[in-house]
Amino acid sequence: MKNSTALLCDSPDAKTLLRNAGKIAYHESFWLTCIGMIQTLCTIVFATIIALLINSAVYLQQSIWQQTHWWWLLTLVLSIKALLPLVQSRLADKASGKIRNALRTATFKHCQQHHIHLFPAFSAAELSSLISTEIDSTRDYFAEFLPQQRLAVLAPLLIIIACSSINWLVPLIFALTAPLVPLFMIIAGHKAAEASQRSLTQLNRLGNLLADRIKGLNALQLARATAHEQQSVYEHSESYRRSTMQVLRLAFLSGTLLEFFSAISVALVAVYLGLLFLGKYQIGTWSGEISLGHGIFLLMLAPEFYLPLRRLGTLYHARADAMSVAEHLLRLFSNNPSNNNTPAKHPLTDSHHKSLPIQIHIITLRNLQAARHGQLLNKPLNLTLTPGQSVLLRGPSGIGKSTLLDTLAGFLPIAAGQLLINQQASDVFNHASWQSRIGYMAQQPELLFDSVRHNLCLGRAFTDEQLFDALEAAQAGALVRGLPKQLDYQISDSGGYLSGGQAQRIALARIFLHQPDLLLLDEPTANLDDDTADLFLKALQQFTQQGGMLIMASHRISDTAFFQQVITLHSKEEATDA
Repeated sequence: MKNSTALLCDSPDAKTLLRNAGKIAYHESFWLTCIGMIQTLCTIVFATIIALLINSAVYLQQSIWQQTHWWWLLTLVLSIKALLPLVQSRLADKASGKIRNALRTATFKHCQQHHIHLFPAFSAAELSSLISTEIDSTRDYFAEFLPQQRLAVLAPLLIIIACSSINWLVPLIFALTAPLVPLFMIIAGHKAAEASQRSLTQLNRLGNLLADRIKGLNALQLARATAHEQQSVYEHSESYRRSTMQVLRLAFLSGTLLEFFSAISVALVAVYLGLLFLGKYQIGTWSGEISLGHGIFLLMLAPEFYLPLRRLGTLYHARADAMSVAEHLLRLFSNNPSNNNTPAKHPLTDSHHKSLPIQIHIITLRNLQAARHGQLLNKPLNLTLTPGQSVLLRGPSGIGKSTLLDTLAGFLPIAAGQLLINQQASDVFNHASWQSRIGYMAQQPELLFDSVRHNLCLGRAFTDEQLFDALEAAQAGALVRGLPKQLDYQISDSGGYLSGGQAQRIALARIFLHQPDLLLLDEPTANLDDDTADLFLKALQQFTQQGGMLIMASHRISDTAFFQQVITLHSKEEATDA
């Protein structure tokens, strides 16, 4: 499983990804192909028996049809043909489940490896849709399309060999008309692939919209905007419905085209045999004559020749869906921050990172620049921070405040310049020890669907006294004491959500509880009212007064009064303001 996971994650393109995924169930696919070939052989044997019985009874006026062994043989062949699809279905489900589990395992491992680095390129709703709905939609591709792809070549070849023993013109008709089926299958398939990709995009948009609106449901209710947002969700769902129906229309259209050309091809064989029996010509036979049994045999196998191709055509939309999912997975697997950003001069893994000093006396930013997708954002920044100091970062949207905070937190590599800890240059990118010494809070803090206690502790052990001390420091002590069950109150869709300001204070209490050396905040007061924001900032002042260091990004002008230093960020094209 480990090798298969690496093979999937390292695939260069969507086709290779699907091919590598198919190799995971190689043995099951091999037996599925064998079962399909046995079914084709049973069909040939069945057509042979029926042609022989009819020819002897109608044309030769013989009574061999009264012999029971022929009917026992016919019963055996039909029984095998009836049982094989059951075995085939079970084996196909096993193969598909095995591959889909491998895809999910690879996705989970990639998410576990990169965790926060997946955002904002991938939202939680998009990942949820990918892991559940999208990967499940590949079932038909792995269970049916891949085996049918091989059978579409091998089964018609068997039928051509069987027909060639009687007639050479009918196999030639098969060979000339067979390319029409995959030709129109490809034409319709490309359109279906485009429609499937649009449908997948619509699904991701709808998922992101629902997740965002559910998260802000309380705010929408307070703003009396639920009716407007309900209409917006309805419009997006209608757009997804239309895109899904377009995929289905194309699938039905391609199926109709395949049936049409298959029917014409079978009609050509029927017309040829009819004129041959009427004595209009004597071409195509090896001996110059053809019996009724031979004609029945050829006519029965004619639709069976096109059946695997028609089946493959009806499943071509499954390939289009699988390609869309593979491209989505490939975008996830290629989402590696160390590749998307300007690399650090000396990138190190966690095992090679030097241990941090026991006490951090000073943090220095020397000509430090942050980058996103290889693009430098801010001008070189010089800053010195000691315990008890606080810095406010200001600047227009898009200047790189959030990216700079992500870089200082070790989520992104330093693009240029240095970060010095106690006068020693340090590489903090993906540095677990550094990240355990800092506190980071975004504009919308993430809380678990769990109790207040578990949201605060995050797996560590603290006493109730310690928890309430941290809550009091964050101005959230009275809030938690007023909740049912207090620390054991469940923050969930069944237990009720906290308001935005309450969530901010719970998240801040969590940071105070774990006592970080450096606190990094990204627009934490943007969605708070003035009174709540002032209480929030006073709690931050208490944090710095106790020896903590603080860097916060904010647009609010009133926030400047609470900070010792105010730094305005400029883009690298702008001149530095005095």
